[in-house]
Amino acid sequence: MSARFRRMAARLWPGSLFGRLAMILFSGLVAAHVLAFVLIVLDHMAIEDELGNKFAAVDIADSVAILDYVKPEERPAWLDRLSRLHYRYVLRDGGELEAEPPKRRQANIARLRALLGPAYEANFVYFDPPTRSRRGILMHLKDGSPLTLEIFWQGATISPWLPAALAVQLCIIAFFVWLAVKLATQPLARLEHAANSLGSDLRGEPLPEDGPKEVARAATAFNAMQRRIAEQVAERIQILAAISHDLQTPITRMRLRADFLGDSDAKEKLQGDLQEMQTLVKQGLALAREYDDIGPGATAHVAVEALREPS
Repeated sequence: MSARFRRMAARLWPGSLFGRLAMILFSGLVAAHVLAFVLIVLDHMAIEDELGNKFAAVDIADSVAILDYVKPEERPAWLDRLSRLHYRYVLRDGGELEAEPPKRRQANIARLRALLGPAYEANFVYFDPPTRSRRGILMHLKDGSPLTLEIFWQGATISPWLPAALAVQLCIIAFFVWLAVKLATQPLARLEHAANSLGSDLRGEPLPEDGPKEVARAATAFNAMQRRIAEQVAERIQILAAISHDLQTPITRMRLRADFLGDSDAKEKLQGDLQEMQTLVKQGLALAREYDDIGPGATAHVAVEALREPS
């Protein structure tokens, strides 16, 4: 496979799961539908051809019997009456005999000979030997007069409503493919939304654990992961709040001792360091307040410690 073909296939291949599933399902259903349609048409054509050949053989035998019955001078007047849409009769001979006709035409000519009787002979002939595009059947009446059946082959025709019916069927297939893929990918969209909001909100609503088994198992696993993360964060916030609160007492004692040092550079530096530590403690307690309702019982101590912060 060339690199150019791979690049073209990559451009045509959808990037989303929705598009890929839709393309695969639609292509498979259309291929199966077209294959079934072709098989039905071929079977119908085979049955129609077999019945048509039988009817044509009976009609030709009746026409030959009529031409044998009427007087020779009356036969030209009967030719138009006996002609059909796909073949006509002419009172002449000519053409090149087909030496080895296919088995299908051999069966058709054998059927015609059986209906005509042993006194008649019938053979396929070509009126234009080089191209062999015009074919007919050469026969002779009882008095020896030649009779040629000129066959007008016409291509297979389809009903005028068939293209519209196929278009409607393809639209129905496309709609149900879209609906099926939409229902199949909708749980993934909910999971994506929940995963995107997990970082900013650990206390979000859990995913509904219903639907197909695979979707329910994925939702259950996601909800369990969300609960474990929330519990771990709550535990760490609880530890942070406890440490922040416990640091306030030694910081207060160190600040009181620094006040008795007198005026010196060491006193100012020590008070600056203590102020920074006090700021860090306040930030830790403020963070604890934000997570004071993460879980029942697990962070009750967090709220208590945060409320005990001195002003």
